[in-house]
Formats: sequence, structure tokens, C-alpha cells
Amino acid sequence: MTLRKITTPAVPEPPGGIYSNCLVLGDQIFLSGMVASGPDGRAVGGADVYEQSKTVLGRIQALLEAAGASMRDVVKITVYLTDVTKRGDFGRARMEFFAEPRPCSTLVEVKALVSPDLLVEVDAVAIRGAGA
Repeated sequence: MTLRKITTPAVPEPPGGIYSNCLVLGDQIFLSGMVASGPDGRAVGGADVYEQSKTVLGRIQALLEAAGASMRDVVKITVYLTDVTKRGDFGRARMEFFAEPRPCSTLVEVKALVSPDLLVEVDAVAIRGAGA
């Protein structure tokens, strides 16, 4: 098996190429934590956890599609929220992107993300074909 890097114009690459957004090994797909940062560095969706969550999950979806997979193939996500009382807002977005059986999930409250405007970050693991 060969490790492959997946990119898509729909998801900005990390500055300076210091890490990969998405790597594929066989049918396993590993996604770095996605955030809702825009080209100007500000958060897409403003200070709204639901809107930021939709952007984040949309980026995960775009990378999975570029890797030949779908959201149905996601088996595990880790969610980082700066305010755990907003987990319902993330949950509402999650319901729009994932069907049954929904992926395993861990949710962690964190003090801050890479920028003070960012309120949610999500990483994911998928197995291509698992949700077929």
C-alpha cells in the first residue's frame, strides 16, 4: 500500500505545507482537524457554532469525495468546541451531514483553537466503502 495525499480546491491547504489535510492508505482515510477559517483568516459563519460546523463538515465531505468516499464512510470523529454548552448547535449540523449509523464520536471542550474566531474543529477517520 502507498500513502497518498488528497487535496481539493474546496478545502484550503495548510499554510506552509506543514501537515496534510487528508491522507489515504488503502481504504483508510485520515483527515486532519478542519476549521471554518476563510481566505481572509476570519471564521466563516461568524460567531455561530452551527454555521461554523456546517462549513467544517462540508470541508470533510469535500475531502472525502476527492478521496472517492462519502460521509457514510466516516467511522469516527473527534469534535473540539470552545464552549461545550453549544454542543447542540454542532449536533444539529451533524444530523444534516451524517445518516444512520452515525459515526463514533468524541467531543472535547478546549480553551481555544488556532484563532480566537474559531469555535469548532473536527477531525475524522473513514473507511472507503464502509457505508455502501
